[in-house]
Amino acid sequence: MKALLKMKAGEGNVVLKEVPKPVPGDQEVLIRVAAAGICGTDIKILHGQAWSNPPVVLGHEYSGTVEAVGKNVTSVVPGDRVVSETAQQICGTCEFCNTGHQLMCRQRLSIGYGVDGAFAEYIAVREGIVHKIPDELSFDMAALCEPFAVALHGTWDTGEILPTDKVLVMGPGTIGQLAVQAVKAKGAQVILAGTPRDRERLKIGEDLGADYTCTDISMDRIMELTNGKGVDAAVDCTGAAPAVRNAMQALKNRGRMVQIGLTSRNMEIEYGLLTQKEISIIGSFGHQWHNWEQAISLMASGKARIGELITGRYELEEWETAFEEMENQKGIKILIYPNGREKKT
Repeated sequence: MKALLKMKAGEGNVVLKEVPKPVPGDQEVLIRVAAAGICGTDIKILHGQAWSNPPVVLGHEYSGTVEAVGKNVTSVVPGDRVVSETAQQICGTCEFCNTGHQLMCRQRLSIGYGVDGAFAEYIAVREGIVHKIPDELSFDMAALCEPFAVALHGTWDTGEILPTDKVLVMGPGTIGQLAVQAVKAKGAQVILAGTPRDRERLKIGEDLGADYTCTDISMDRIMELTNGKGVDAAVDCTGAAPAVRNAMQALKNRGRMVQIGLTSRNMEIEYGLLTQKEISIIGSFGHQWHNWEQAISLMASGKARIGELITGRYELEEWETAFEEMENQKGIKILIYPNGREKKT
């Protein structure tokens, strides 16, 4: 089968090649990939800026159809339409595995960089991370379940967003746009912030329900929008130091901030704000099982508007163009079709 692999560490070293079709183990599911999304992590792996375990097939956001199942699999059958979580290998016995926080397992290896991922015609994953999707949810939209689950975990679980909150979301990329959808689904008000180069993406966010958008966040503007109080919560989806600092400044006294965007190892912030304003900052990584069910339900019911976030569609053979478009922030979510666009539904 065709697959896109990171062959060795460092800049580049990503190639499209023929590899053996995976064979599912006794407790595994073989999935024929319908659509797979490009993530910022994929771009970082391409440039050697993020860890991977080469040679490894890239891609961790996807949807597809069950092709075959191992002899001990009982929850799905061939023909089922599915998505899957990312934690393919875990120890299964540690504190985190036993409390539903499998992405915190020290032995965890995730699809797309730790083990083979979804930029391939087929992928084999363990049964425990597979979720069925309803017929009314397209494969295109379902391919965004993973980033939507990330946004839901950050806003609903970690951020504990309330319907009465005014929430600042930093960054109008995929996670930021999906965080807006998650916050709006809670009934809260949203300010979506970006930079001047984000005008088109901010317009999409506004069209999809953001109450306010801005290209140059300022305390004057925040105070104007919050009756002089500051935002109840801020969600940073960029990982950029200026955005983090602005989000901290925008918080009300005793406000809370969720860090979803991956930051550099060391970053200068105004640490004194933690005590001066008694704010709290908490990190949010990945997703949990229930976030996937929430994402599927919100998308299938139309309570979250996701389809408009898909701005590019490419064959697997066009991966270089697709990656370049994603890296240059031309649009929001770019999909790749390992088995051909004409076969997707």
